[in-house]
Amino acid sequence: MKRQLAMATLGLAVVSSSAFASKARLESLGQSDNGSQYIDDNRSIFLNAAHLNHHKDFVTVEVGSNTSSADTKNGTDPQMEGGVFKSSGNMVYGIYFGDEADDSNALRSMSVNTQTANDEAERNVVSFFVAGDAGMQWGVGLTYDAAKVENGGATATDDLETSAMRARLGAVTGNLDIFANLGLTNTADDGTNEFKGKLSYDVGVGYNLGADATAMLRVQHLSAEEGTSGDEVAMNNMHIGVAKSYKLNDKANLWLSGFYKMDKKECDGTNGGTFALFCGGANAEELTETYLPVTVSLETVATDWLTLRGFISQDVLISERDNGDAKSTRDSRAHGIGASLVYGDLTIDGSLILNGDADAGATTRPGVLNLDEPMQRISLNYNF
Repeated sequence: MKRQLAMATLGLAVVSSSAFASKARLESLGQSDNGSQYIDDNRSIFLNAAHLNHHKDFVTVEVGSNTSSADTKNGTDPQMEGGVFKSSGNMVYGIYFGDEADDSNALRSMSVNTQTANDEAERNVVSFFVAGDAGMQWGVGLTYDAAKVENGGATATDDLETSAMRARLGAVTGNLDIFANLGLTNTADDGTNEFKGKLSYDVGVGYNLGADATAMLRVQHLSAEEGTSGDEVAMNNMHIGVAKSYKLNDKANLWLSGFYKMDKKECDGTNGGTFALFCGGANAEELTETYLPVTVSLETVATDWLTLRGFISQDVLISERDNGDAKSTRDSRAHGIGASLVYGDLTIDGSLILNGDADAGATTRPGVLNLDEPMQRISLNYNF
């Protein structure tokens, strides 16, 4: 099965089956596993819920190990996630299990660490989606998580109570692609330590420039407090970029993008306090990264049953890490290779090689083909 998709909002042609859509695919193209602002994929519903109007009537399952706490339970075993999305008239509905927040889990583990490692992480997370088209395409998502442990032990840390709620809002109209994802509540309390997540947001806009080119802006903010010590943490990111899609032939697409990015983390406490590791070290108090990554991504249909893809990325001209005491150049080069196996309406995506930048844990995602465990990430999609 071969079908060409068109993302009307961005005007980006994708030469592949509509089932080619997953974390494995996006990571193999150098994108975030929670969606891309310029490459069409069903994972983009987690970035802009309105994209559910383009991706409907499918079941998806994700599994595989990487450095993300959202993909592991107790720090080791891969944790599966997935859901189903169904259209009815001009509406689309969906339910998804396991959409944990990476940064939230990382901060919780620094603030509240009881019983088994990562016990304070989000669990039993469920997300609900609804989208429609009323002249303007729109989409809404709500994610909820709550857990409680009462062991009745001798110490307060035998108990644990956590909760989180997030909302996704998205719209597509004319040449504009707009999203706002909000963190509404986020708490964890073991009776001794208390994690208090404050209002967080991830907002962005994409504008179709024509000629398969897109301009993008994205702003992210996250902040939290440790209730006992009063230590605070904040993250503020701003990304401005341009991307262009090239249709090389009837089987291959090339994407070229460049972004100016400024990412800043601040940890307010004694010698960095509770959240110091989030800022880059045991005594870290702040970390600012200013960089300009250029990414080249390629995807080609090799045969009716096989699609191959890959990317290479590196900072160009601007590449600086500043921890408040010293400045250094980021170790930024990253690359990846992936493939999709197609069986009618069923597609299995895999990440054959993933090597994130060294500052994000490349040592656990080596840039070599591992024949003992050839697919580090596996995603299954079925369109109906």
